[in-house]
Amino acid sequence: MMGYVNRTQAISDGSWDTLRLLLYFEIVLILLNVVTICFWFSVILTARNMHPNVRLINSFYYGQYLIQLSFWVIQPIFIVSEALNDSNKFSNELFTLCSYVRIIGIYYAFCALPALVIERSFATFLLEDYEKKSNLSIGCFTVIIQLLTAGTVGYHFNRAKSTVEHTVAAIIANFLAVCLNKINERVNYKYYYELDRVSYSLSERFQITENIKVAKMFEKIVLSIGFFNIIVNTCLIIDNYEIPLFYKNIASIACDYSILTYGLIVPVVYYNNTDSWKKRVGVMMRGCFKPKVGPLKDTFGHDMTSHGAREETTKYFEMLKKQWK
Repeated sequence: MMGYVNRTQAISDGSWDTLRLLLYFEIVLILLNVVTICFWFSVILTARNMHPNVRLINSFYYGQYLIQLSFWVIQPIFIVSEALNDSNKFSNELFTLCSYVRIIGIYYAFCALPALVIERSFATFLLEDYEKKSNLSIGCFTVIIQLLTAGTVGYHFNRAKSTVEHTVAAIIANFLAVCLNKINERVNYKYYYELDRVSYSLSERFQITENIKVAKMFEKIVLSIGFFNIIVNTCLIIDNYEIPLFYKNIASIACDYSILTYGLIVPVVYYNNTDSWKKRVGVMMRGCFKPKVGPLKDTFGHDMTSHGAREETTKYFEMLKKQWK
């Protein structure tokens, strides 16, 4: 079960004080993730110079993560408040529900890279008019497949006798996505080197350049989160084997921290490689730190704020009359 730590075992082996401290810090990290993901979610929704399908896929990814975090924060609170019955970890329905929501969210995240690579594959092979048309059916279909896959796998995960198959399937799917991303990159480089010999339109040239940039960005994302991805998958597999509960407790905490770190790093990597995000964040930052200017006053302390040409003219002559008197 996601997020479960056996407190009774931790007390008996003397690790409870350390685990409790880590759980308190986990709550802080969850709240930090909520703040940062809300910020990036607002960036996605307002960064207009991004293809609608990319915005759609990213919006669902960050939206589901916010939902996941909302349920997730309940779990460590329950554990540190001693509200769980360790003899039957499924006895608390709310805790179990949180576990289901989390595992569905995790597998939705596992589908994120394949989904984005598939979307870029369409952008590569529909090069002629992909930028001109929204092609929202592609984005909607991709998101629906993500939701169905994550929902099916997540529902079965917590009750399955063995979850190795679920984890291995996610690893294979992401490996294939990496391979497909490399194919997309090579195909677009082929188009790029043909620019002198083939007459591509401006929109096609833009799409080729964009596809190459995105392919390189995906490579950076895979490299930056690879270590944490390995930890998450290892912890999910470990839970299937009969090992001392002490190590299962450690694996549960390590899994949680890896996912939270994963959630903090991915948006930063995406931001560093996405011009539309950089521009939007720049606009938002300038809006936040722009000095507030009070309304203009005349020498008599009256408001000089313009409310239209006629009203401005009227106020101007009124001020003149007062000065003449």
